[in-house]
Amino acid sequence: MTSGQLSRLVIRIGLGINMLMHGLVRIPKLNAFVTKTAVGFANTVLPPLLTKSFLYALPFAEFTIGILILVGGPFSKWGYFLGGLTVGALLFGTTLKEDWAGAGNQLIYVIAFYLALRGLDESGRRRS
Repeated sequence: MTSGQLSRLVIRIGLGINMLMHGLVRIPKLNAFVTKTAVGFANTVLPPLLTKSFLYALPFAEFTIGILILVGGPFSKWGYFLGGLTVGALLFGTTLKEDWAGAGNQLIYVIAFYLALRGLDESGRRRS
């Protein structure tokens, strides 16, 4: 394997496991996760119904994104893309709360998803 191939494998494994586990650990305690997290959005302009709906769907989206990335091939392209969109939605909520430290952490994910997508050719396959 070339260095480029190894670097793409490392980011795929890292992002895939991270997203998979974000969802996997939250699903069994979904109600507690939603209740705890929704409290932080009480003083924002987001309606509670929208916030809670998003939070109930989030762990399943994270789990699915992780699977897509880990499976690889053309699935990883969609996993990286959906992961970037998901983190974008999270970033929106985090900035509404004025949680700038959290927003900074989420920007790291945005950069990681960007770099992962840049490492793919137009067909969704790894570049040589």
